Amino acid sequence: MKPLHELADALAILAREGWTPPDRDAASLAQQVREMEAQQTQTQEVLQAVEYLHEACEPDGTDAARERWLRLQRRVTSTRLQLARINEAEVYLRAELERQVWLARHLRARAGVQQAAA
Repeated sequence: MKPLHELADALAILAREGWTPPDRDAASLAQQVREMEAQQTQTQEVLQAVEYLHEACEPDGTDAARERWLRLQRRVTSTRLQLARINEAEVYLRAELERQVWLARHLRARAGVQQAAA
């Protein structure tokens, strides 16, 4: 599976060549890809840090340790859910990019067929 930014780059090239419909905004999709990849990276880094702290939290029988572990557990769960929502949004963005790239390639191929027939 191609990374999102490669799909966005392919769409941008096809748009510059004039193969995308005028009502499609390849630049906007490329911006969404950059923002999403940045969010994923940032959230994954936060998750790794919080998971590390959570795993390092050893029970010592005190209420403070239990409260810290619970607080970290909530943070880990919250961050995992945040990453899952970003990943879900990526699925929809990927589908849109793939659809637009395919359509642009189809339009380009159709023009080639029509040109060859003329």
